[in-house]
Amino acid sequence: MSDISVEPLLNKGQADGTGAKVTVVNEVGAASHRTAITVTATAQEIIIGVGKKTIEFHNSGTNDIFYGGSGVDSAKGIPIFIDEGKIFSKVNSTFSIYVVCAAGKTSTLKIVEYV
Repeated sequence: MSDISVEPLLNKGQADGTGAKVTVVNEVGAASHRTAITVTATAQEIIIGVGKKTIEFHNSGTNDIFYGGSGVDSAKGIPIFIDEGKIFSKVNSTFSIYVVCAAGKTSTLKIVEYV
């Protein structure tokens, strides 16, 4: 009997890269949802909650979001594309990141933290 991978069953994406994607988050405890934020062209700081070790972002809006340091803008930031996410795990208590959209754009960022 040969091994069977569940990868094709979990990641039901299309050949062009669109579609459902599954992200595995290792070594996490209880999840807590934070209020979604509206990201604008003005950089906003996001810090990790007390006692949390992993933070996950999901861009559920209609424009790309960019993240980076305090001087982030759409030219210097790393994108979180529409309907995609980013996970930062094993972060320390001083974790801080900034998010921004391109000039004249807004998007919605959902945030979940894990113990």
